[in-house]
Amino acid sequence: MTDEQKKQFEQRREQVRRRHIENDPKIRALRRKRTRAVIGSLVGSVFAFAVAMVLIKSFVLAVHGPRELARTVAPVLEEQAAESVMARLLGPDPVSTEIAAMLQPLLPQGTTIAATTSSASGSVDVTPNLEADPEL
Repeated sequence: MTDEQKKQFEQRREQVRRRHIENDPKIRALRRKRTRAVIGSLVGSVFAFAVAMVLIKSFVLAVHGPRELARTVAPVLEEQAAESVMARLLGPDPVSTEIAAMLQPLLPQGTTIAATTSSASGSVDVTPNLEADPEL
């Protein structure tokens, strides 16, 4: 058998093998199962990201309030349209506002963190403002 004949034989054998694989019900089921798994993981990832964003926004709303949230995200939203996806993601929404209202009683009230100041040694000192909280 010459090299050319061997090459043609291998090509024909590969074509037959591919045809059998394409028609095998077990392999077709495996492909469908794998496709569903990939789609399911993508949907799950998007859902987890959305829940994390809502929880982060809720926590920021509960701690700082809606004005501080708007001031914090304003530089990001300057170049975005008012109804863009980014504006909806970062802006307050009814769900995150309700969750923030539930979180607020659980958080300590009145204590604020003073602005960071540099001490004589050059290190940064962060001290809580205890005058704002009458219980302490």
